[in-house]
Amino acid sequence: MVLKAIRLLCLFLISGWLNAAVAQDGAKGGEEAEPATKANPASRSGFSTGLGEWALVPRYPEQAVWLDLDDEGRALGLFLPEYVTPATGALLILADEGQTADEGVLGSLRVALAERGLAVMTVGLGLPPEAIRRHRMDVMAPGLDDDAGQNPDQGGNTPDSVMIDVAEEPPLDDLTADFRNSVRTILSAGVAVLQQRGYERVGVLGIGWSADYVTDWAADAAAVSAVVWLAPRFPARQAVTLPSLLKERNGGQGWPVLDLHGSGGRSGTEGQARAAAFARADVAGYDRQPVALNRPLRAEDAMRVASRVSAWLKNRSASGD
Repeated sequence: MVLKAIRLLCLFLISGWLNAAVAQDGAKGGEEAEPATKANPASRSGFSTGLGEWALVPRYPEQAVWLDLDDEGRALGLFLPEYVTPATGALLILADEGQTADEGVLGSLRVALAERGLAVMTVGLGLPPEAIRRHRMDVMAPGLDDDAGQNPDQGGNTPDSVMIDVAEEPPLDDLTADFRNSVRTILSAGVAVLQQRGYERVGVLGIGWSADYVTDWAADAAAVSAVVWLAPRFPARQAVTLPSLLKERNGGQGWPVLDLHGSGGRSGTEGQARAAAFARADVAGYDRQPVALNRPLRAEDAMRVASRVSAWLKNRSASGD
C-alpha cells in the first residue's frame, strides 16, 4: 500500500510539472508573436481603415490604387475612369466612418457615376478613436433623433459621461486634431492622384460623418471644384460654423455645395435647418436636394444619387462655375 501511494504521488508531481512547462511555453509563444502585430505600420495611423483593404485588391485589381500617406503609410483607393467622354470631371468619394472603399452604396455608385461621364475614386475610412465618438454622442441633444438605434454614435447624456468628457477635454482635442489631419492627408493624396491623371476639375463627396471631413479639408484646398454631402452628419460644434465657413470661401462668394439628404424624418428636418441658416447668412453656391434614401445607404440608392450628382456637376460646368 505504501509503495502504491508513493507511485501515485510521483505520477501527480510529474503531471503537474509537465502542465506547468506547457503553459510556460505557450506564454513564451504568445510573447514572441506579439511584436509582429505591433510592427504593422498600418496600426500606427489613426486613419487606417483596418477594414480588409488587402481583400479588395484581388477583387478589383484593375481599380486598386495605393495612396502614399508619407509617415502614415498608405491607403487604398478604388478608381474607375469615365465611361463616357469627354469627362465631366473627377470625384473623390470618402466613405462614412467604419466603411471600406466598396461598402454599402460605394461600389454601385462608383460604376453609376462612371457611366455618367465622371472619373471616380472611392476611399474607405476607419472609425475615429472611441473617445471622439463618445463625446460626439454625449453632446447630441436628446430627443432629436427619430432614427435612434440605427447609428452607434447616438445616445443621451448622463452626469458621469459629461464629467468624463470634461476631464478628458485636452487629450480629446489632440485626438480630434490628429484624426482630422489624417483624413486631410488621405484627401490630399487622392486629389493629387486624380490631378496627375489629367483631371483638372476634381470634386469631393463625403458620406455621413465624412461630409464634415471633406468640408473641413476643402475650406483650405485650392484644388477642389465642388463639395457634395450625401446623407450628411455634422458634430454640433461644426454644424454651427458651417454658414461662416462656406461664406468665407472664395472671397465671400461662397463655394459650390450640393446637399443630398433624406427626404423624411430627422434628415429632412436637419436639411431644412441647414438651408435656412445658409439663407440667413446669404451663402451663395449652396444647393439642397432632398432625395429618397435608405438608412443606411444601400446599393439600390446609387442610381438616384448618381443622377443628382452628375446633373448638378454638369450644370455647374456648363455655367462656368
